Amino acid sequence: MKQNNLFLGLVLGFVGMIMIFLPSACIKAVVILLGIEALANGVYQLLYTRKLYSDVTFQYSVLIRGMFSIVVGLLACFLPLRFAQIMWTVMLYVLAFYLLAGSALLFFSIGKLRDSSVERRQLVMEAVISVLLAVIIIIIPIKIGTTLIRLGGIVILGIGIAYVIYYMRNRPEVQEPIEVMDDISGDLEKSNE
Repeated sequence: MKQNNLFLGLVLGFVGMIMIFLPSACIKAVVILLGIEALANGVYQLLYTRKLYSDVTFQYSVLIRGMFSIVVGLLACFLPLRFAQIMWTVMLYVLAFYLLAGSALLFFSIGKLRDSSVERRQLVMEAVISVLLAVIIIIIPIKIGTTLIRLGGIVILGIGIAYVIYYMRNRPEVQEPIEVMDDISGDLEKSNE
């Protein structure tokens, strides 16, 4: 467990440094990760969620949401890699629109599931989180977003440093050798663990 603290501290420190010194790369990574999530969500909607309830309007709303998710996911993954910096900003707003439209379709689907025995709590959470993420993307301009990413990087770097300090302070000072008697051969073995 103590080795995990050191590893986690180093990884958090590395991520924090990237967030501080390369915030635009973090924004790009977030756009691509949101695109991958949208793509996976769309495939999941088409393969599984659509079959939850046999109502035709429910299935159409899930079908539309799934196809919309796949298209936006592909655009978010590949379009910004091909075009200039402005495409990143455009993709952020497209993702915000996708999150709002997808959550509206999801709320509609949840309403259709009201009379069924299908559990809706996870769907409600997904819709609420989508709306919150969309509002954050729309409200926070890119300049403020870059500043917030740098501040988040400072916090994550601090947490990483705290993990490393915790590891260093709680490691054993001196490792005493252990003597073990082998029952079969009668030999005395020494270990430095």
